[in-house]
Amino acid sequence: MTVENILREHKLKSTGCRKLILSELLESETALAENEMKASFPGLFDRVTFYRTLKTLEDAGVIHKIVLQDNTAKYAVSREICRAEDIHSHFHCGKCDEVFCLQNNVQLNIELPQGFVRHNVSMVVEGLCAACN
Repeated sequence: MTVENILREHKLKSTGCRKLILSELLESETALAENEMKASFPGLFDRVTFYRTLKTLEDAGVIHKIVLQDNTAKYAVSREICRAEDIHSHFHCGKCDEVFCLQNNVQLNIELPQGFVRHNVSMVVEGLCAACN
């Protein structure tokens, strides 16, 4: 699926910033932090435009945020686009700091209190990736 198709499918205008951020995330094998994305196009967009674009893409369900134990955030394309399961899990390497989307089927049996409604579940597995092990 192309960047243009994804933006069109989510009823978003095709702006330069949206296209560059989404292209970076689609090309990357791992989730990216804000500074990792900005490094590919330094100074091209002002800070407000960049953060507003991240928020717009996240609100539209195009990308999702992964918050790590130290409260840093990384971003990846949403599970609908990468065709992941209902429970979207990630692996965070404590040595190289890379975050990988896991494509396996996670089984989780959580009974919510009456009246509660689950919208999504995210899970981060901490450890060492194959390259760092």
